[in-house]
Amino acid sequence: MQSSWSPVVPKGKVSVYDEALAFIEADSKAQRERRNIAKEQKASSQELIHAYEVASEINLPQVRNQFLAGEADLSKPVFRHLREQAWRLGGSLHQLIERATLMHILPDVVPEITFGADLQVKFGSGNGIGDHGGQGGDILAGVYLPTSLTRQAPQITATVFHTDTRNYTLMLVDPDRPSLEQDSFETYVHWLVQDVPLSATESQLPSTIQEVLPYIPPHPQQGTPYHRYTMLLFEQSETSSLDTASRTTMNVAQFAKTHHLHLRGLHFWREQWSKENQASVSEIYRDVLKEDEPRYGYEPRQDKLKDAFGVRHSKYY
Repeated sequence: MQSSWSPVVPKGKVSVYDEALAFIEADSKAQRERRNIAKEQKASSQELIHAYEVASEINLPQVRNQFLAGEADLSKPVFRHLREQAWRLGGSLHQLIERATLMHILPDVVPEITFGADLQVKFGSGNGIGDHGGQGGDILAGVYLPTSLTRQAPQITATVFHTDTRNYTLMLVDPDRPSLEQDSFETYVHWLVQDVPLSATESQLPSTIQEVLPYIPPHPQQGTPYHRYTMLLFEQSETSSLDTASRTTMNVAQFAKTHHLHLRGLHFWREQWSKENQASVSEIYRDVLKEDEPRYGYEPRQDKLKDAFGVRHSKYY
């Protein structure tokens, strides 16, 4: 049900207010006339027609009221423009870029990104999870989550701003998985889904998705620093094909280049092994991975005041 709008001040009470509304309506009418002329001219581009259409409606109080009420129909150019403007200029995209840079998602996971999708990740239900906690819902980029909350795959909302339906690839990676062979870290793929149809009016993953690699819950290992679980959204090209993929030894940038994928959105959160997460991590290794749980750590430091036999001596002799 669409919200109704009526003037805050009844007509005839404040002449300046009446004149302002009349000016907005006159400007809207002029822009509609320009749009109609552009439609009649074969040389006019669709972008120009949409621009006139946006200009004809963007200042109308009833349109602004409908957008603020959360009733935006993204099939209409004006609402797509307002939604994208709110995302790009309202602070959320800037905050995401800032956090991804400070926590080295850029360039540790991917060297660069051309943002074209507002990617939101939701675990459980609630009012959201931010820096000060929360029980469930949309998560703020970079927050710490308990391993028990991420046992099931998240709900994904990807808002794009093109009207045609395009296929996307969704990937969840952990760039902080320890590798004994390399004596360093490797990127591990927790989830890989291809052929996700998205448009301005299609923002949810369909009920039946094509999983190249099924979802494996995050399981930060004991003795490792925090893990940055990063969700990536790639726009596919006509030549993209993901018949097979490996979970380990993944170079995301090279993978995208090989399969003709273009990164358009990202999100991430953090998890770390702790006594609170211990039971959940052990359960995932036992029931999902079906392998022994590893434990990492540094070799104990040699006490400089003890000899090879463990006898403690004074530092003065």
